[in-house]
Amino acid sequence: MSRALAVALAPIVLAQATRLRRSTPLLPEPAGERVGGNGKLRLIVVGDSTAVGTGADSLDDALPGRLGRLLGARWRVVGRNGATAAAVLRDHIDEAAGGPADVAVLMVGWNDALKLRSGRAFARDLGALIDRLVAVSPKGRVVVVGPPVFGDFAVLPQPLRRALGAQASGLARIAEQVADQHLVDFTPGFDGRSVSSDGFHPDGAGYASIAASIVATLTP
Repeated sequence: MSRALAVALAPIVLAQATRLRRSTPLLPEPAGERVGGNGKLRLIVVGDSTAVGTGADSLDDALPGRLGRLLGARWRVVGRNGATAAAVLRDHIDEAAGGPADVAVLMVGWNDALKLRSGRAFARDLGALIDRLVAVSPKGRVVVVGPPVFGDFAVLPQPLRRALGAQASGLARIAEQVADQHLVDFTPGFDGRSVSSDGFHPDGAGYASIAASIVATLTP
C-alpha cells in the first residue's frame, strides 16, 4: 500500500517534487581522499550520498570519520550521490568487495524511495549487496542502515511528505526483513532532525546520530 499511495498522489507529488528540486541547493560530495582513520578495525561504508558524506564539510565529519573514531577503525568509502541499490550493485560493489572489512555499513534506500522503486526490486538488490559483502568478510559484521524517515522531514511539503514517508517506511520494513534473512544487522535510517543547508541530507550532528545508532547495534 505504501507505493500505491505514492502512485495515487502522483500528479500533486510530482509537481511538489519538481518545485522542491528547483529550490533546493544541490550539495556536492565532500572533497578529499575516500580513506582515513586509525585503528585496528577495518571499516567500509558503501552506498549513496549519505555513505559518501553529502551534507558534511568533510568525510571526517560525515559517517565514515565519525563511525571510524567510535570504533577505532581505518575506513574507506565507496559509492556516489543519487545511487539506488541497483546502481551500487552495478557500479560500486566490485570496488567495495576489493578487500576484507571487520565492519561493512551498507547505506541504500534514499533514492529507491524517491524513485518509487518496487519493494521486490529493492529486496532483490539489497540481498545481492549483502551477499557480496558477507562473502569478502565472512568473519566481519555487516550493518544495513534503513531508508530515511521521510515522513518526518520538515523540508517536504504535504502530501509529498506523506507519500514519500509511506514509500520509505515500506522499504525500511523490507530492509529489516532482508537483513534478518541474511543474518546481518539492521539499524533504522536517518530521522531528519539535524540537516544540512539543503534541509535534506544529514549535517555533522546528523551523521553523528547515525554513527551512534550503528555502534549501539554492534554492541552486545
